[in-house]
Amino acid sequence: MSGPEPGAGTKHPSHPPAARAELTAIVTAIREEFDAIAPHVAEGVRRRIGNGRRGFFLKGKIAGAPVILGLTGDGATRATSSVSFLLRDFPVSVLVGAGAAGALVPSLGAGEVVVASRVVDEQGDAPPPDAGWVSRAVALGAKPATSVTWARPACNSRERSEVALRFGVDPGVAAVVDMESAAWARAAAKHGIPYAILRAVSDTFEEELPGFLAHCLSRDGSINRAAVARRLVRHPNALPKLLRVRRRVREGAGTLGLFLERLLPEKI
Repeated sequence: MSGPEPGAGTKHPSHPPAARAELTAIVTAIREEFDAIAPHVAEGVRRRIGNGRRGFFLKGKIAGAPVILGLTGDGATRATSSVSFLLRDFPVSVLVGAGAAGALVPSLGAGEVVVASRVVDEQGDAPPPDAGWVSRAVALGAKPATSVTWARPACNSRERSEVALRFGVDPGVAAVVDMESAAWARAAAKHGIPYAILRAVSDTFEEELPGFLAHCLSRDGSINRAAVARRLVRHPNALPKLLRVRRRVREGAGTLGLFLERLLPEKI
């Protein structure tokens, strides 16, 4: 960590401008995403975030650019806690959220990379992503999209259509759904740090996920994997669908790792 906790009545020491420009924080929600991007981090040193409940981080370089890769946990509560810790205790100049997402429109195919041009959740629109980062990502092939943060998995086309309608998503505009992006965005804005969100599509608009996923949430809003395993005992036919999505999550995160190798050197 950056040093001992400040004493009572003192402010946390701020980083000088030169140091604050050193690190790009890349955050992921789940282990599969973190593990697929981690091989792209050279000279990496892995540590726990806080007491370990907040996740892990890997500090190193991607294509020569100093980065800190974080595993925040899924769901808004865990994402907010972990990102706030990283941004408070490390000299971060920009936050990049990276991971999988579900397509909210039929035009997006599995594996496509999108960059959020708008981030929204039930609180409304989050502070906008950094325009420069969005432009560079688009120039490298990412598709600009609306990123909707929803508190539970949208498991089929009907639910995805309802989410899109609820948040005013134009059917002709690319849009994805996940469970963390708005939390990352609001945490970055609270710390005065620009951000970007990159997502790879893991499940398309037409594909169905097991409906029981929406009933396997922990109190903090994260997916309870033990609860998922118990449901699979009763619904074994759902296993191939989950394995397919898990494979795509890993493949998509690996694609994002390669994408970051092209994106980050422009900021060295």
